[in-house]
Amino acid sequence: MIRLAIAELREDTRLWVGPFLVAIISAAFVYLAAVYWWTLGTPEGAALIESLGSTVDEARAGSYVVYVSTAVPAIAVLGTGAAATITALSTRIARWRLAGASPSQIRRAITVQVLLVNAVGAVAGIIVASPFCQSAVDLLVRMVTREDRSFPVANAIPAALLAIVGATLVSYFASFIPARRAARISAVHAVRDETEATVTMPVSRWIVAGFAVLFLLQQVIVTIGATLTLGSDSIGGSSAATLSMMTGLAVLAIIVALAPVLVPQFIRLWTAILPARRLPAWTLARFFATGQPRRTATAVMPIAVGLALYGILFGIITTWQDALTRGGITATLNSLDTYVMLTPAAAISIAGSIASVLLSTRARTRDAAALRVAGASPRTLIGIAFAEATAYALAATVLGLGIAAASVATTAFMLTAGGLPAAPLLDLRQMGVLALVATVALLTVLLVPALSAVRRNPRDALAAL
Repeated sequence: MIRLAIAELREDTRLWVGPFLVAIISAAFVYLAAVYWWTLGTPEGAALIESLGSTVDEARAGSYVVYVSTAVPAIAVLGTGAAATITALSTRIARWRLAGASPSQIRRAITVQVLLVNAVGAVAGIIVASPFCQSAVDLLVRMVTREDRSFPVANAIPAALLAIVGATLVSYFASFIPARRAARISAVHAVRDETEATVTMPVSRWIVAGFAVLFLLQQVIVTIGATLTLGSDSIGGSSAATLSMMTGLAVLAIIVALAPVLVPQFIRLWTAILPARRLPAWTLARFFATGQPRRTATAVMPIAVGLALYGILFGIITTWQDALTRGGITATLNSLDTYVMLTPAAAISIAGSIASVLLSTRARTRDAAALRVAGASPRTLIGIAFAEATAYALAATVLGLGIAAASVATTAFMLTAGGLPAAPLLDLRQMGVLALVATVALLTVLLVPALSAVRRNPRDALAAL
C-alpha cells in the first residue's frame, strides 16, 4: 500500500498542494518556537533570561503559546483539507475497493499519503523559517520580559527534529478521521454519479449549531446577570474581556456550524444588487459561488474565522484602551502577545482557504474551458476570477466584522457597567491587512484555471480533462 500511496501522490499532485502549503506554514511556526525553546535551555540563554528578572520556565511560556496557536488551527485546517481531498479521491478509492483493497489497507494508504506530504512540507517549512530564527527569538523574549534584547540563537538541528516530530503528530491527528472516512467508501461509489445538493447540512451540524445557540444564550444571560448583580468595582477589564471573548466565540461557532447553508445564501443575497446583463462575469461568478455550497463554505470560512479572531481580540484591546483613556487612566495595554498568538492562526486560516480552492482547480479549469467553447472572451474568464475572489473575500470580511462587533459590543457594555466610559471600537487596520492578504491569495489561485483556459485551445483543454 505504500507504493500505491506514493503512486497516487504522483498521479495528481494538485489534490495535495493545499495540505502541503498548510504543512509548510505549520512547521515554520513550530520550528521558530522550538528554536526559542532550545535557545533558552542553553547556559548562555538561561543566564541572559535570568539577568532580565525572569526564569527559563516563565520565558518558555512564549513558545507554548506559539505551539498551541499553531497546532489547534493546523489540526482543524489539515483535517478539513484532508477530508475534502478524500471527497475528491472518493471515486479513485472506490476503484481500489473494486481491485480488492481492504478498508484497513485504504486507511493506511491515506495516512501514509498525509504523513508523506507533511514530512516534505515540514522540511520545506524549516528551510523557509531558518532566516527568521533570530528575529523570532528576540520577539518572543520581548513578549515575555518586555525588554528589547538580542539573544544568541542555539544550534537549530535539535529544534528542526522537534519541529518535524511535532508537525508529524499534528498531521497524524488531522488525518485520523479522514482516513477512517475513506475506509468506509464502498466499491459501489465507483459506478455511482452523485450531485451535490443545494443545501448540504447533515443532522450533526444542526445539532452543533443548536448547542452553539444555547451557549450564546447562556453567555448573554451571564453577561446581563453580572452587570445587574455585581457592583461597578467588581467588574474589571479582565472580566469584560473574558465574557466578550466567549460571546464572540459562541457567535463564531454558530456561523461555522451553519456555514454550508449560511455562506452561499449570504453571497446570493448581497451579490444580487448588481445588474446581471451589464456584468456577465459577475453573474457567472455568482453562479459558481452559490452553486456549490460546501465548496463555497470551505473557501470562505477559514478566512472568516481568522478575521473574526483578529477582530475579537484586537477589538477588545482597542475598546478597553479607549475606555482607559477616557477614564483618565494612563495605562497602556500590551498587544504583542496577541500578535504572537494570532499570527500562526491567521496564516493557517488563509492557507486553509487556498487549499480548498486548489482542490477545485480541475473542475474550475473544465468550467473555464467550457465557457471558452461557448464563446466567452478571455476578459470574461479573468473577470470571473476577480469577481469570485471579491465575493469570497467580502463575504468573509462581513462575517468576521459581524462576529467581532458582537464581541466588542459586549466589552463596551461590561466596561460601562464597571464605571468606565466605553464605546465599542474595532481595529479595522488589523482586519483590513488580513482581508487584503486573503483577497490577493484567493485571486492568485482563482486566476490559475482562468489563465490556463485562456492560453490553451478550449477543445484541447476539455479533452485533457
